[in-house]
Amino acid sequence: MSRIVIHGLGLATLAALAPASARAQEDTGTVDAQAADTKQPIVVTGSRPLPGGLLQDEGRLGILGDTSIMAIPYSLTSMSAKSLELFHNPSLPLANVLQNNPSIRSSTSSPMYTDFSMRGVNMNGNHMLLNGIPSLFSQFTTPPAHIIERIDIASGPNAAVNGVAMSNNGTDSGATAAPGTINIVTKSAPNEDVNRVTGTFSGRSNFGLYFDVARRLGENREWGVRANAEYMDGGLSLPGAENNSRNIFVNIDHKSASSTTNLFAGYFDLRINGGQRWFTFSGTGAQLPDAPDADTNYDFPETTKLMHGYIAALNHEQRISDTWSIFANFGAQEKKGYKYNSSSALRFNDAGAFVTANVANAQNEKTLNQYAQLGIRGAFRTGPLAHKIALAVDYSLAKYWNDTNNSATGRIGGNLYDGVAYSASFYPLPALRSAVLQWTEKNLGVTLTDIVTLGKFDLLLAASLKDENFLNELTGKKITNDNVLPTAGLTYRVTPDLSIYAGHTESFSRGQMVAADSRYVNAGAVLAPMRSRQNEIGMKLQKGGMLTTLAVFEMDQQNLIDVPVTDTTFRRDADGRNRYRGVELSMVGQLARQWTVTLGGLYIDAERQKTNGGLTDGRFVNGVSRWSGTAGFEFRPVESLGLSGRAIYNGEAFIDSGANGRTRIPAFVSFDAGANYRMRLASYPIRLSANVINLADRSYWMARGGSTTFGLSMPRTFQLSVQADF
Repeated sequence: MSRIVIHGLGLATLAALAPASARAQEDTGTVDAQAADTKQPIVVTGSRPLPGGLLQDEGRLGILGDTSIMAIPYSLTSMSAKSLELFHNPSLPLANVLQNNPSIRSSTSSPMYTDFSMRGVNMNGNHMLLNGIPSLFSQFTTPPAHIIERIDIASGPNAAVNGVAMSNNGTDSGATAAPGTINIVTKSAPNEDVNRVTGTFSGRSNFGLYFDVARRLGENREWGVRANAEYMDGGLSLPGAENNSRNIFVNIDHKSASSTTNLFAGYFDLRINGGQRWFTFSGTGAQLPDAPDADTNYDFPETTKLMHGYIAALNHEQRISDTWSIFANFGAQEKKGYKYNSSSALRFNDAGAFVTANVANAQNEKTLNQYAQLGIRGAFRTGPLAHKIALAVDYSLAKYWNDTNNSATGRIGGNLYDGVAYSASFYPLPALRSAVLQWTEKNLGVTLTDIVTLGKFDLLLAASLKDENFLNELTGKKITNDNVLPTAGLTYRVTPDLSIYAGHTESFSRGQMVAADSRYVNAGAVLAPMRSRQNEIGMKLQKGGMLTTLAVFEMDQQNLIDVPVTDTTFRRDADGRNRYRGVELSMVGQLARQWTVTLGGLYIDAERQKTNGGLTDGRFVNGVSRWSGTAGFEFRPVESLGLSGRAIYNGEAFIDSGANGRTRIPAFVSFDAGANYRMRLASYPIRLSANVINLADRSYWMARGGSTTFGLSMPRTFQLSVQADF
C-alpha cells in the first residue's frame, strides 16, 4: 500500500517540478525567447460536452477514428467524466454507471463480477476496448473509473468497424458481441495543469484516496503527462465484504502538426473479500422465493478474489499528407490471481435452502494478451462521391492458464434467510494448485471501412476477415476459422440537428468442440462458428439542449442444441436461435438552465426458436426483461450546489426451472440520490459530495440476460467524497 501512495506522490512531485525547471531554463537564456514567441502552443482538443455535460459530441467509429455521433449509423452515446462523477459508486462495478444507457442493465451488484446485459445479451469486461484496443479487461477486471475521460457505448450494428478481437473476448463462446461494444477513452493532460486529490468514504469502513496530476510540457506544450493513482481499502455496506484496490496509471501523449501519440500504461492490484451474490434455482416453483435481506452474508471467512498485473496501450497516428495518415495501435496485458468461494452460483430450492450440489472452490489463473494493429486512413473523391476510408491489419496472441479444485459436495448447508452453514467436514479448503496452460490463440485479421458521402447521405461499408487459430493445450485439438464480419449503415442528415439511419451487422463465435459424451453421435466434432445478426433503424435529434435517440432493432443469435437421433442419442448442433426485437429510446441533456436529465427506456421481445425438440419454442429468453428504463437528473438551484437522483426499473424476467420449466423473477425499482457542493478554501477549489445507492434499501433479485443464474442486490450504501484542486 505505502509503495503505491509513495509512487503516486513521487509522480505528482516530478510533474509539478517540470514546469518550474522549464521556466528556470528560460531565465538562464537556454531557450530563445523571441523564437519561442513565434511558435504556437499545442492546444489540446477533442470531443466536446453536450449541454448538461453528461455526454460528448463525438464517439469512436472504429478504425475511422472519432466521428460526430450524428453521423454514426447506429445507437452510440459517449458518456463523459461527469456521468461517472454523478453516478459512480466505488464499491460497485462500472455497470452501475453504464446502465444510464437504456440498452444496458446490470446483472450483478457484487464487485466480484462485472456482468451486464446489452439489449438482453450477457456481456462483461471482456467486451470493453481501451483506446480502441480489445482484450485488455475481463469479467473481474474493468477499467477503474478514475482513469476514464469518456465511455463510447455502441449498442448497435458495428461488429466490423473496430478490427478483429480475440475469440475469448466474449461470453457467448467467443462471440464478437452482437449488440455492440464499449470503448474506454483514458484521461490525458488538458491545457490547464491538474493537481487533484480526492478522498472517499463509503459502505461500513471503505476509504479511498485518489491522486490526479497532469502537465503539458515542451516549448509548445506538445507533451502531456497525466498520472492517476488509487488506494482503496475497507468494508462495503455488505457485512464481511471488502474492496481493496491499489493501482497507478500514467498517460503520456505527444501532439504535433504531423503526428499524435498516446501511451497509457499502469499496474493494478485488486482484491475483493466476500461479496458472493450469484445464485441458481433448483426448485419447482413458478416464482423465486422472496429475496432475502440484502444484508445477508453468503461467504465463508476465506472467500476472496484477487487479480494483479499490468496493462499497456499505445496509439500513434502519422500524417503523410493533408488527407492521408498511417496509424498503429498496440496493447498488452498480463494478469494473474486466485479465488476461494462457495460455487460461482449458490444453488437453492423452493424453501430457500441450499442444496448438496454446492461446493467450495479454489481457482488459480493467469492470462496474457498481446495485440497489434497497423493501418492507413484517408479521404479522396470519385466524381461526386467523397470517401473516408481506412484499412487495418490486426494480429493478436492470447494464452490462458488455469486450475480449478472443488471440494466434495454436501458440505454447504443453510438457507437464503439465515446465511450459509458449513458442515464439520467443510475444512480444510481445497488446495490452491499451480495453474496449467489451457489454450493458446493466434489471430490475424484484415478490416476495410469506407464512408461514402453524397450530399446529405453517408453510406458506411465495412468488413473484417478473421483467420483464427485456437489450440487446446491439454488435448492438442486445434480449431481454425475464417470468418468475414460485414457491417453496413446509411445515414441521412435531414438537417444538421436531425439524422435518420439504418444499419446491419453480422458476427461469429468460435467453433465449439462437442463434448466426449456417449450420448452424442458427433462427439469430438468441431462445429461451425455460430452466427449473430443485428439490424437497426433509428433517428437522432439534437435540439433544445437535448440529444434524443430512437432505435428499432432486431437481433438473431444461433445457439447450441441437442437434436434427437434416437431415443437415447443426440447430435449437438448450432441450430437453435434467440430472436430479439426491440425499441430503445434515450433522451439526455439540459432540459432547462438548472436541469440536466437522462431518460431512457428499452422494450425487448426476446423469443427462443428451434429449441431442443421444440420444447421451449416461443419462450422468453432466460433472464431478459421485456421492459426496463432509467431516469436521472441533476438540479442546480445555484451554481455551487447540485442535487441529483436516479431511478432504475427492471421488469419481470423468467428462467428455465420449476415444474412447468418457467420460473418468474419479479420486477424491481431502485433509487439513488446525491448532492454536491462547490466552494473555495484558501483560494483552492473544493468539491464535496454525498450519494446514497439503493436509497430505499430494497432487497431484490437481479436477472442475468441469457442465463438461468441471477444476482442479489447490495444493501443501501452511503458514499462521501472530498475533492481538492491545488
